[in-house]
Amino acid sequence: MSSSNSGLFIIGHGTKSGLGIEQFCNLANQVAEKASLPTGYGFIELASPEISIGLKNLVTNHRLDQVTVVPLLLLAAGHVKNDIPAALADARRAHPNIKFDSIRDLSITSQLLEIIEQRTLQPFTQPAPFRPDHVVLVGRGSTDPDANSDLYKIARLLSERGQIGEVHPAFVSLALPKVTDTLERLYKLGATQIAVTPYFLFAGALLERIYNESRAWHLEHPEIELALAAEMGPDPRIADLLISKVLNPDVQMMNCDMCVYRNPFPGHEHKVALTFENGFHQH
Repeated sequence: MSSSNSGLFIIGHGTKSGLGIEQFCNLANQVAEKASLPTGYGFIELASPEISIGLKNLVTNHRLDQVTVVPLLLLAAGHVKNDIPAALADARRAHPNIKFDSIRDLSITSQLLEIIEQRTLQPFTQPAPFRPDHVVLVGRGSTDPDANSDLYKIARLLSERGQIGEVHPAFVSLALPKVTDTLERLYKLGATQIAVTPYFLFAGALLERIYNESRAWHLEHPEIELALAAEMGPDPRIADLLISKVLNPDVQMMNCDMCVYRNPFPGHEHKVALTFENGFHQH
């Protein structure tokens, strides 16, 4: 963002959970402090202010000629593909003298994978650290198959990193497999230690549903050691990730940004940062 009259506008999904809103605002404040720019926020649903009101407040309180919209959303489903573009179109009509740009969703990055690994292992650190046999990685679920398939990719990448055992995707709504179906399948396959890890940023009703369904299943299978991991929360690494996207809006993640040539996957550490002439094309 090159203009001296620039601002940021952070968009959250929204929740009725007071804790979830508090976590969102904490992270938004981190981004504002790191960016040193006028910053506002709004929500797609379930919370105030809505996007149009939040944008109006931002541009009214500051003499801005450019606003970068920052979706604080994990994956690109209907909200990213439809709701936010529609809100931007409305904003451009309402404020024709202001340039509105948007960066992409948080997407799939090594920073988020590291946070998920730490949240998954945290319940297992007392009295002695060990790794769960299996992890159920639970996404929100969507009618968009592209967004659902991203959770499968994340689960596979986490499995390949080798820090938290085998990772199995599941969804809490709108898509299959369900959390309890995945737990039951792992039980029948002989799992003894399972972590249920939400792929969620903040607290909310769906997060509580994940926990409640998991606890109810555990009552029927008390012999299984079951741990419930926390949501990502307002982790400073997420703020840093957002800032990097704001500062480099034209840099889009390509597939190789998550491959063995950019990240040290077990058994492939020697391939990191190899150039073509050094043999990265060799298998």
